[in-house]
Amino acid sequence: MNLHPKLAIMASLCNSSSTSLKTPFTSSTTCLSSTPKPSQLFLHGKRNKTFKVSCKVTKNNGNQDETNSVDRRNVLLGLGGLYGVANAIPLAASAAPTPPPDLSSCNKPKINATTEVPYFCCAPKPDDMSKVPYYKFPSVTKLRIRPPAHALDEAYIAKYNLAISRMKDLDKTQPDNPIGFKQQANIHCAYCNGGYSIDGKVLQVHNSWLFFPFHRWYLYFYERILGSLIDDPTFGLPFWNWDHPKGMRFPPMFDIPGTALYDERRGDQIHNGNFIDLGSFGDQVQTTQLQLMTNNLTLMYRQLVTNSPCPLMFFGGPYTLGNNVEAGGTVENIPHTPVHVWVGTRRGSKFPNGDVSYGEDMGNFYSAGLDPVFYCHHSNVDRMWNEWKATGGKRTDIQNKDWLNSEFFFYDENGNPFKVRVRDCLDTKKMGYDYQPTATPWRNFKPKTKASAGKVNTGSIPPESQVFPLAKLDKAISFSINRPASSRTQQEKNAQEEVLTFNEIKYDNRDYIRFDVFLNVDNNVNANELDKAEFAGSYTSLPHVHRVGDTKHTATATLRLAITELLEDIGLEDEDTIAVTLVPKKGDISIGGVEIKLADC
Repeated sequence: MNLHPKLAIMASLCNSSSTSLKTPFTSSTTCLSSTPKPSQLFLHGKRNKTFKVSCKVTKNNGNQDETNSVDRRNVLLGLGGLYGVANAIPLAASAAPTPPPDLSSCNKPKINATTEVPYFCCAPKPDDMSKVPYYKFPSVTKLRIRPPAHALDEAYIAKYNLAISRMKDLDKTQPDNPIGFKQQANIHCAYCNGGYSIDGKVLQVHNSWLFFPFHRWYLYFYERILGSLIDDPTFGLPFWNWDHPKGMRFPPMFDIPGTALYDERRGDQIHNGNFIDLGSFGDQVQTTQLQLMTNNLTLMYRQLVTNSPCPLMFFGGPYTLGNNVEAGGTVENIPHTPVHVWVGTRRGSKFPNGDVSYGEDMGNFYSAGLDPVFYCHHSNVDRMWNEWKATGGKRTDIQNKDWLNSEFFFYDENGNPFKVRVRDCLDTKKMGYDYQPTATPWRNFKPKTKASAGKVNTGSIPPESQVFPLAKLDKAISFSINRPASSRTQQEKNAQEEVLTFNEIKYDNRDYIRFDVFLNVDNNVNANELDKAEFAGSYTSLPHVHRVGDTKHTATATLRLAITELLEDIGLEDEDTIAVTLVPKKGDISIGGVEIKLADC
């Protein structure tokens, strides 16, 4: 029997059941069910049987023909900066060679253009960077299993608290120890708020295809450090299971004052068993908890299935050192960023220069690692990489050598420095860990209800040429836009995705940002109910600084939404022109232009 999505959520909820301190740093440096098989998943309806795994080779996609690719020197995106040989070449094919910076020249990261982070968050420098080896995985006799946070027993929580407590104790006795709590948090601080720059170009691991592999390696070493501090090499970092209704509340173990997992700089909305808003933009949505859960599952389906049929849509665009255009992947955009916003939104706090801050710790990139829940959150983000690939179709790791050969730099649990490659983190089991099998109800949560009957009269709304460039998105606005092709065959759809792209999105990078996109509705659409077939997706952003000398606080971004499935569901496959509606939720936003193109995976 097929239940209505909201009833299915309720049914799911009703059926639920509920040593000595080691200091390895000696260097002189300062109701769960199994995940269904891909063949059993609900995926793009009739298109799932004809998907091809291989991708067509074009110069703009994530894959390259090996015979035509340039074998560039490895790029090391390190804990201490960009590390590699002097003639290392950035990830963009047209970029000039970029030498690595001196690790000791790390600048104080910026909260905004005028306010520096009030502490030094650059990494300790190894004695001799030229001798730093590549990391080799230790032999694995038993996988570390990462469990869902909401299902932990008291013994596990006590062990987790002890590990974090011992990590924090290192800050008191060995503040330069790279495995200490603050030094681990500083990794995120230095890389996300302009700590490292090369020839005036900021090194940034967010809003591009570097996001997933950087954070996977980050958590890998963090998890091993925790295990070493409690003499348990099998310890697995828990994941905040916010993609399942049972995990959509703030994990209680993090909300007990006086424990190592507690952080007082969180927003009030995390308390009292409130359900998380996976599309949070800083303000509370006025709706029921049931609708909020429904919205969350809809967002998960859109981001993991509808909007990420191709690798570069999921991972984000190729990275160019110092690139000012943000092109993050679907999951980085939502739910990754809104979870930061929901936990970290704390009204009334201020930056050191007096500017109003929406939040600290999880609420801002520079301070996010200071909240223990950050790592639990990112553990689930990392899990989404596995879940996305398990969904099938063309959802495979990027094969571009620029991505595979990118490198990072970390300290292991013994305080030893290592270089690591992206190509070595594609299989979590080979890295020695896996996730406890957990149900993913969002896979079957394809929106079926329509917000409007029939088709919007595109002749009654202005064409995109009369709307864009849009100086300020301060109210819901509708426009019509022509499609590059209509009535496409199934073979054509399998070969190319139809992508709605918003270019030159500009906003103040000190603010929380969000706007929603709908197809075939007018500007009176109820934007608080996302479980509608016409909902295409959203754009979000967390306060951050991405470049040196940014005195205007302006960020530039691109939003790409795959709409092939949506057009099928709404019944607009044969239409040459469609209606698009933008609904602002937060922040001052301008948009340079919009277009629809056919894109190869």
